[in-house]
Amino acid sequence: MDTNNSIHMDSVLEPSPKVVARLIEDELIIVPIEDGFADLNDALFSLNETGKAVWEKLNAHKTVRGICEELENEFNASFDEIKKDVTDLLAELIRKKLVRKL
Repeated sequence: MDTNNSIHMDSVLEPSPKVVARLIEDELIIVPIEDGFADLNDALFSLNETGKAVWEKLNAHKTVRGICEELENEFNASFDEIKKDVTDLLAELIRKKLVRKL
């Protein structure tokens, strides 16, 4: 597994087993957990509509390219725009240890 935060289009990522995610009023809230309890030392992380769409696709074990291609159709945006947004978000989620590379 690659230990840096670089995102490759053939990378497959998944949510960390050390987080829980809940939908609250149309926002996806991700909470780091430690030994079964919310880690209050870490901030909650919330995702907007686009972020939620990316998060849901992580559970399907799709490549980053596959996620971008699906979002390109869903949000009627250019592939390059989607790619930048998705890779920026995934790099941040990796940095915060909310997702991990498979």
